[in-house]
Order: sequence, then structure tokens, then C-alpha cells
Amino acid sequence: MPREDHYVIIGNGPAGNSCAETLRREDSRARITIISDEKPLHYYKHRVPLFAVGGCSADELTVRPYRSYREKNIRLRLGQRVERVDPGEKVLYLKHMEKVHYTRLILAVGASCRMLTSHASFAEHLHCISGYDDARNLQDKMEKASRIAILGGDLTSMGFAREARNAGKEVVFILYSSLFWPVNLKEEIHDKVTERLSSLGVEVIDGCEPVSNVAPLEKGYRITLPQGETLEADLVFSFFGTVPNIRFLVGSGINTEKGVLVDDLMRTNQEGVYACGDCAQIFNPEFKDYWSSVGWGNAEKQGEVTAMNLLGASQVIDYQPKEIFEMDGVTIRTSWWKSFS
Repeated sequence: MPREDHYVIIGNGPAGNSCAETLRREDSRARITIISDEKPLHYYKHRVPLFAVGGCSADELTVRPYRSYREKNIRLRLGQRVERVDPGEKVLYLKHMEKVHYTRLILAVGASCRMLTSHASFAEHLHCISGYDDARNLQDKMEKASRIAILGGDLTSMGFAREARNAGKEVVFILYSSLFWPVNLKEEIHDKVTERLSSLGVEVIDGCEPVSNVAPLEKGYRITLPQGETLEADLVFSFFGTVPNIRFLVGSGINTEKGVLVDDLMRTNQEGVYACGDCAQIFNPEFKDYWSSVGWGNAEKQGEVTAMNLLGASQVIDYQPKEIFEMDGVTIRTSWWKSFS
């Protein structure tokens, strides 16, 4: 009798691709489909800041070519958004209302830029870089800009500041230690980050509160600091970390909090539904609490473990972070389960 197993993965990042690779390695017969609302092939997110300033091509951003999926019989459905999940019927509804049936579902949807509620009144003047499309749409503006301002602080923002300086831009970095993501910067790390950015030629402004306003000028923007001082920049960027892309799960019955809640085997509360990567909150039996992690290596490992457990294994994911962030001597752990706020 023909096999009817259909493993569907929502998300085309490192967790989803690692999961697909492992599933195909362990099960040569099942149907495997990756669905993503992004159109590009799987790409290196840590190279996105370089791509934004024109320092690398789209091809150099790509992890693997389309033919590698074809050779492994993994179907890619890119540029297609999942609008709703029905775990009872084991059906996904795409944006154009097409139904996709599955036998096992893996949520590896990643995360998008987090915006502060205090920035709502001027959010339209802020730019975020959460992925390929954001970077591509900014390339022309970045080429014309001579001075940029960065608000907040996270791992991506530090790389972006460095690449902008390498591209000859003036950079002012308004650094908020209490809002740095994924962890609040303690004094020692804060000093190292400030020193490192300054050594790159970045102007660092320490702030204890978010800026008061960002207003458009005839050319560029005026930024009002909490103390009333102002500065100007051609472009203003907001970097306050990310939030999991889980809004489409509302009404599905899948338990969520800050992310998708899973047990230590990566299973959700719905049969046959798993989650991994940046969108997952994983239960730790020892602490009796949930934790999450960021970083390419963590996502790939979670994808592999999720695939093995879907196929019948009982592998418990190690909750210790597998990656740390390093920038010229500054080291920050990429575990964020308690500090996310």
C-alpha cells in the first residue's frame, strides 16, 4: 500500500530546514513540504546587515540552491502565507484559502522585529531589518544616506552598525542596556559593547529611556532624546529584538505564550504538532518553567531533535545554549527565556 505520511514544515529558516533534512534522511518515502511566506530560498540571516548595505549579493546570501531540494524530494512552497491551522482536521489554510492536509506539522516560523509601544506614535518613521525583504527594500536608501541612527540594541544591530561603518556611513547608536535583547547588558558587558562600537567609529549615546520622538524633516529625521536634546539622521532604525510569528495560531487550540509552548520533546498540546527554533518555548522539567533560545546553531539542533521525535525517538533537547554572540571580543550568551519582556 502507498505511504500517505505528509510532513509539513511552516518556516524556511535553519530550524525548518534542519528538520526537513533529518526527516528525509530518516524517512525516504514520506512527502515533505516546506511552506514559507518569504519568497527567497533559505538564507543566512547573520549576513542580512551586510546585504542591506550592498556588501553581498542575493546569491551570496543563499544557503543552498533550489536543486538540492528537488534532489531530496523536498517540496518548497515559497511566498505562501498560512492563515489558519486546524489540528483537529490536520489541515492548513493558506492565504488564498487553499487547504493543505498533513499527518505531522512542524512550526518553525521564526520571529519578526519587536516594536516598542512607546514608539507607536512615530513608528512609521522607523526602519527594521528582520529579513531579506527588509534589507532589499532598504538598499537604495542606504546607498543615499550618509548618517544613520540606531535605537535600542540587539545582536543584529551591532552587526548592522559595523557594516554601515564599513560602507562609509556615520553611525550614532542610542544604546539602552535595560532594553538590550536577548539579555539586559550588565555593566561589564555594556562597557565592552560601548568600547567596541566606539572603536569602530560609532558615536554611542547611553539612554535610560526610549527616545521621545522621531519627526520627519525636509531631508532626514530629527530625533528627540528623553532629556530634550535633539540630533538628526538620514535614516532611523529600531532594533529591540524579535517576537515569534504566532498570530496565525489564534483559535487553533495550540497553546502559546510568548512563543509556542512545547514539552521537552518539542511537542505542542495538539497531537502531531511540534515547534522548534525562535518561535518555541520549551518546558524544562527540572526548573518547571519554559525557556527559549536564539542563534543559528540552536535552531538547527532543535530542528534535528524535533524531526527525530516526530519519527518516534525521545530525545530531550539540551536547554544550555549552544551558541554565544561574539563581536570583536564582546561575548553575549544567546539564551533569553527569562529576560524577554
